[in-house]
Amino acid sequence: MARSRKTPRGYIAGLLYLAGQKRSPAFRLVSMVFGSVIFLIFFPAALYHLSRLIPSLYSWSAPPLIEKILIIISLVVGLFFIVWTAYAQWNLGRGTPAPMAPTQKLVVTGPYKLCRNPIQFGAILYYLGVGTASRGLGCGLFMAVSAAIIGSLYHRFVEEKELEKRFGRDYVAYRARTPFLLPFGSRR
Repeated sequence: MARSRKTPRGYIAGLLYLAGQKRSPAFRLVSMVFGSVIFLIFFPAALYHLSRLIPSLYSWSAPPLIEKILIIISLVVGLFFIVWTAYAQWNLGRGTPAPMAPTQKLVVTGPYKLCRNPIQFGAILYYLGVGTASRGLGCGLFMAVSAAIIGSLYHRFVEEKELEKRFGRDYVAYRARTPFLLPFGSRR
């Protein structure tokens, strides 16, 4: 006899459904690795290839020493925020940044005390470093700005709605007191 299972309708409903599933540590680890490959390799590669459609970006440059310093700082700080955030989600939230195994608990400490989207903040810096190392400052800026726009739209119109439905007043209060993207930035 086939079991009837209610299928969620809509993307946010699907995210809420996934958030309600209990995930083993092995599943969470696979989700974390899969998400890391997508957002640290495939997504930057796609942005890099998109940037090649705008040849004028490659005329934007800075002196080589400045670009090298920018690459090192943005990669180190970006990866630090990404790893710190994933660690906080794993240990404090009992989940991952990946939608297949989201946190089971609202995380408001660690990097989340600085801003609501620390992994996006880290990714923007990481993409700036990867793009600058790959093809110069113009490519790095294109990749960073693209990630900021795409990530911010997703967080504003999808993730915040899902988190509010999942965590209710606790998330609303956290959102009111914590900057959106830039640590120590404005609240909205």
